Amino acid sequence: MEMEKAHNWTDFDKLTTVPYNKHRKFVGVEYPGIIKNPERALKTLGGIDNLEKVYSTTNKRADLHFQPGNIFCKPAFAERAAATCLLLKVKRRRRKGEKSWESCQYQVEVLGSLETMYTFNSMADFQYLPVVKGKNGKLEQIHDRIVLSDFVDRNEFIDRDVPVFLPPVIFSRFDYPDKDYLYRDAVVHKPGYVNPDKDRPANLIGTVREKRKVYTVFLNYNDEVPEKPQEEAVVSLRLKYNAPQGEEELAKLFEQRPVWSRTALNSFYTGKLDKLKYLLPLVSFYYLNGPWRCQWVRFGYDPRKHPEAKMYQIVDYRARQNSPADIVGVTLKRSPNVIAFPAMKRKNANAAKINLTAARTQKTTTPEESEESKIPLHVYVPERLPPCRQMFYQMCDIQMEEIQSIIENSTVPVCTEKDGWCQKGTVEKIRDIMTKRALEVLDSQGISVSHILRELFRV
Repeated sequence: MEMEKAHNWTDFDKLTTVPYNKHRKFVGVEYPGIIKNPERALKTLGGIDNLEKVYSTTNKRADLHFQPGNIFCKPAFAERAAATCLLLKVKRRRRKGEKSWESCQYQVEVLGSLETMYTFNSMADFQYLPVVKGKNGKLEQIHDRIVLSDFVDRNEFIDRDVPVFLPPVIFSRFDYPDKDYLYRDAVVHKPGYVNPDKDRPANLIGTVREKRKVYTVFLNYNDEVPEKPQEEAVVSLRLKYNAPQGEEELAKLFEQRPVWSRTALNSFYTGKLDKLKYLLPLVSFYYLNGPWRCQWVRFGYDPRKHPEAKMYQIVDYRARQNSPADIVGVTLKRSPNVIAFPAMKRKNANAAKINLTAARTQKTTTPEESEESKIPLHVYVPERLPPCRQMFYQMCDIQMEEIQSIIENSTVPVCTEKDGWCQKGTVEKIRDIMTKRALEVLDSQGISVSHILRELFRV
């Protein structure tokens, strides 16, 4: 290709030397629009005088008013940033008689360099302009009626019949979205993934996440007891967590005791407690209701056919309102006023919290308290208050002679869904005894409970 001289016109496919004035510096503004009239575009930026003031102050932003004459128009702001750009001036011409620009010639010149650039990367504020609907249904602008443009008599201005227009000073607090605005990239699925919404009717709203398979066998009271787990469950659960020793240990526990609560298993199982969810469906099923609800039962064992299963029935003990639990501060399992969603929390640096007073104070415990602390929480002892407002105690775990005597003397020939192998009202008697014992424990600690006796026993 041929080399053309500077300032000469050249064809599209030829090289040319371009003059460059390295001493000329420019300031650039990336205007967020297509400029057809440079004067009007400059006016939206406040004119050349305003731009000079903005440039002279390094920490000041350039503002762009889409309607310069409207004082209610919220501006968009441009941030100042360093740049390394060249400002080119390109001309083109075509030969006489030609209508197309395909065979035109070009002239290129570098006017200077851009070292400072103002870019509109932030969001513009919401606009609330002085517009009302007229009698004919069309929108009318009332800017000139509510904004003083000249000296006007005060009474005449106040007496004007103008709609009330009081927009807020600012709508948005931030120009940029918060860093935790919950945007997430598209989920990448494993090969073979099938979108569950693909065959879903259009009038139903589903989830884009693949449905999780639950291999736990859930039973109602009248359902037939399964003899073994599902084959698919055994394969899938062992793929997720394969622990032959843990599975063997759990099977031995269910041989010793066919019915377990999850709290009791946490005290006896020596493996990883967070992996129990993979092992329990391999050796047991779960009751949803009945005398053994919320309990794990060994496959093949039907407690409805074994009278000795009475000892594994549950006693649902709950601390009533205005009960001893409110006085001594028995903690809730879940706080009702705390939202546990991670997306609703700010990411703050974790600061170590050390209670120096508690560290300096040596707590003294009696031998009785030391022995009591060794007893697992799923076991009820009369000298200790329940650790939570609601506890599921199995009858065999209640270490109180009075209650055990009631359980032994309460026997029926047929198991029922509500009372199991106990007589009607047995569980209610046990709850009353446990509540009365809780009052005695509080009284021994010097806590007055006389004002709640009437509420507890509905006297």
